[in-house]
Amino acid sequence: MRRMMMIMKNKATEIRENVKQDFMTTKKLTPVQRERRLQRSVTKIMLGMMALSMMLTFCSLNAFAATGDEGVETFNTVVQFIVDWVARIGLVIGFIGAVQFAMGFKDDSADGKTRGLMCLASGFIVFAVAKAYDMFTQ
Repeated sequence: MRRMMMIMKNKATEIRENVKQDFMTTKKLTPVQRERRLQRSVTKIMLGMMALSMMLTFCSLNAFAATGDEGVETFNTVVQFIVDWVARIGLVIGFIGAVQFAMGFKDDSADGKTRGLMCLASGFIVFAVAKAYDMFTQ
């Protein structure tokens, strides 16, 4: 146990010295320290290149085109689901804008009225764009 603690302390000291040498100017280092710093730099670059090549190797996959229409149908179903929810969100934004506009009238606030109308208009624009999707699918 004691030997393990000594090994860990020595390794921690070595790491601290290496980090300190990595940030020192080259003029302050001895030739041996310069050589070790160069070796550490080369090692880091090589490890990075090996990790990158391993990631590229593991991430490659074969892609095959679908032969049927089931992929297109699934895609259209997902897009239609998203479009429906975007339209609903647009209506909710429009409703929030209407409430803000009404609160602006209650407080007689020009800024509140302006924000309410802008939010109302933007909600209806989002709703209209979502509903315009049907024009492109036919």
